[in-house]
Amino acid sequence: MKDAKQILNAQFDELVTSLQKVVSFNTEKGSPENGAPFGKDVKSCLDYTLGLASAFGLETYNCDGYAGHADFNGSTDEVLGILGHLDVVPSKAEEWLYPPYAGEIHDGKLYGRGTMDDKGPMIACLYAVKALKEAGFAPKKTIRLIFGCDEESGMQCVEHYFSKMPFPTVSFSPDGDFPVINREKGIYQFNVVCGKLPKGVTITAGERANVVPSLCTVTATSQALKVTVGELHGEITIEQTSDGYVFTSLGKSAHGSTPDEGVNATHVMLKILSSNFPDNATLRFLAEKVIDTTGKAWGIDLCDKESGKLTCNLGVLRTAADGTLTATVDIRFPVTYNCKQMYELLRANTPSEFAIVENHISEPLHVPSDSKLVTTLMNVYNKEMNVNLEPLAIGGGTYSRCLPNCVAFGPLFPKEEQTIHMPNECVDLVNLRKMAELYLEAIYQLAK
Repeated sequence: MKDAKQILNAQFDELVTSLQKVVSFNTEKGSPENGAPFGKDVKSCLDYTLGLASAFGLETYNCDGYAGHADFNGSTDEVLGILGHLDVVPSKAEEWLYPPYAGEIHDGKLYGRGTMDDKGPMIACLYAVKALKEAGFAPKKTIRLIFGCDEESGMQCVEHYFSKMPFPTVSFSPDGDFPVINREKGIYQFNVVCGKLPKGVTITAGERANVVPSLCTVTATSQALKVTVGELHGEITIEQTSDGYVFTSLGKSAHGSTPDEGVNATHVMLKILSSNFPDNATLRFLAEKVIDTTGKAWGIDLCDKESGKLTCNLGVLRTAADGTLTATVDIRFPVTYNCKQMYELLRANTPSEFAIVENHISEPLHVPSDSKLVTTLMNVYNKEMNVNLEPLAIGGGTYSRCLPNCVAFGPLFPKEEQTIHMPNECVDLVNLRKMAELYLEAIYQLAK
């Protein structure tokens, strides 16, 4: 067998060019079309990626546009799955230094939505498999790269895919942190259908439950207006319109599983509105209970030694035509609890007149630290990086929980700046090269 790592490094510039092309597809969830359940741009990205894998000599399969895979066939019936996604969370171009879908390189970093989550890692894995194949590696397990298209919006992709395809024997998802994530908190995303806002007031904020909203907008007619410019303290901008005012608060986006890494634009707005309308039950509930990112004020602050504390992100606010406000919330709860317990706790601590409507929920993941999968990946990472680290627990939800015997392996290195789900998401090219080398060694060790 030839030196696969040498082959990989010789093709690194090609890897970067391929990643730039994949990043150029705007794979935010779009309107469904025939053969394109998540929009035509997502389909185009999947088609391109599978075409690239086919050109590398891998056998490809497109599962009705929901997902697809590329196989490097092994000598046994066992399958090593590498599960990642091509879809991305929305981007506001005005918040970025460089266009989010241009794939530009500046100061040694490749900028673009998906460069870390999860296009960059999956293209790195694809080129790692290509290098192993060209080196003459003969795997026992079939190496299957699975490309999903709806990880960020409910994971319908893998539900459909695994309704038609068997689960791999063992898997990892390059959609988390290094060294290895073997514990993922439970996910409980839901709507709280609250009461009505004061007459003449509307609130709009956020796009996704799992993103800290960076913008919150309130409109108020002149008759409803109680907030004065002096009360805003420079935290909120105000614009007069023909029939009232528009108030805007700005924050900083972050992943919903780490809400304290961002600045939630709804928090200051809800506090000010609640103080100006103290008799409004909806505003009072949101301002006093829901904006607490620990869940303590809401009475839901769970914790365990295996995975730590619960987190709470108020991700979306929408006002209906009749004035009813709906809040979409993302909770990540510790691994020793379950979704039924989470609902019961929420129901007991939420006003009975406010409905709780589940959106996306997922039970926690916990793969034992002494399992062969975890120990193999940990050994690869610690040897390659010359460290002695332990597996991690996170609040983020990866594909790992969608199939048995799967953990997350990279792409974020310890102490590396976190840009996933944020403006100016980027991958450091030095780190991209290193992660590709790690994926090559991990695939080799798991598939040999």
